[in-house]
Amino acid sequence: MTSITLWKPESDVIVHQALGKSGEEASELAKILFRCVIQGLDASDPGTGKPNREALWEEIADVEAALQWLREVIDDEFDCDRADRKLNGFRRWQKMLEADARQGEPA
Repeated sequence: MTSITLWKPESDVIVHQALGKSGEEASELAKILFRCVIQGLDASDPGTGKPNREALWEEIADVEAALQWLREVIDDEFDCDRADRKLNGFRRWQKMLEADARQGEPA
């Protein structure tokens, strides 16, 4: 049986807002990331004409700012070692992708 617990919003208004703003900015970044995947990094928003690459960098900056604020508000406990491990994993994966792409190239 699943237990039910009482959930209540974050009571500290500053923490609440920093969490909310970080989530909002992260969702805006997700939106442009998916647009880049679907349309291409070098395409443009069909409604505004703004280049996807420009919009992507703007949203990355917004997320970084929101996350920095959140870290300041909640007493930064950022795990640099975890971030380094994750980045190193992404770099290993990139090398695997590059090697796989080379295997498909004509000789």
